[in-house]
Amino acid sequence: MTTNQIAILAVQGGLFLLWAFVAFRLLFQLRRRGADKTGRTFPGPLTLVDVTRDWLNDPDCRGQRIGFAVLTLVLVIVSALQAITRSVPAPV
Repeated sequence: MTTNQIAILAVQGGLFLLWAFVAFRLLFQLRRRGADKTGRTFPGPLTLVDVTRDWLNDPDCRGQRIGFAVLTLVLVIVSALQAITRSVPAPV
């Protein structure tokens, strides 16, 4: 493994940790919205669909949606870059 591959892998790992943190925070926020909407501590899957639809249409959450989408796109690009660098043979 070359130094570039190790650096890309480290960046990819850090991005994944950040992405996972944001994704779980978002899921807990959606669960909280569902609990507020239904009055139950653990709302069902159909409630999750409803609150997700509401979140996607909520203009106050636009920045959150864009931030999560950009972070996901950057993670995909770095993952693709890692795959490309692994397929290129290392110089001898």
